Amino acid sequence: MKIEYYIETTLLQFLKTKSIDSIRVIDLIDEIGICKGTFYKYYKDKYHLLVCCFQKYYYNDILKGAEDWETFVSRSLSTFKKTPAVLLNAFDSQDINSLRGYHEELMSKYFFTGGSAEKEELYGYSVEAFAHYTTDILIDWLKNKCAESPSVLIERMKAVMPVTLYNGLTLNGEKE
Repeated sequence: MKIEYYIETTLLQFLKTKSIDSIRVIDLIDEIGICKGTFYKYYKDKYHLLVCCFQKYYYNDILKGAEDWETFVSRSLSTFKKTPAVLLNAFDSQDINSLRGYHEELMSKYFFTGGSAEKEELYGYSVEAFAHYTTDILIDWLKNKCAESPSVLIERMKAVMPVTLYNGLTLNGEKE
């Protein structure tokens, strides 16, 4: 197996009990038994590693076959529900390069590529605000042990969706 696999799975193991900000690169390399140079050959820092992990082990599968926004969110929730502690610890960061930033960027990409509105200033602001609010909703859902159903969570997300996004959105495969 490739060394990246060991590094990534070790990080995911650590995230079961520690927040990303409390995990040190030295802890990872000591656990695996590699040198610093090997770690830095593949990753810029632990946040880069975190994003690579989540892209590979979470987000790639979610994006495959997600024809519309609701499918994208439902698939995300289904995947995230399997490992809530890992996700909470991954999101628990104040660093600008954290998973929160990546998640919000991923949501933004959906609206800029899947939405029909042009990239105007108001639209861009709406996307950023919505991505931020939905990430907060997701984190609250994880903290509450995923108690709400995906349909209830989707309705909560729609409730904070700016009209500029809603107008070009595809829900249930049809334009709203």
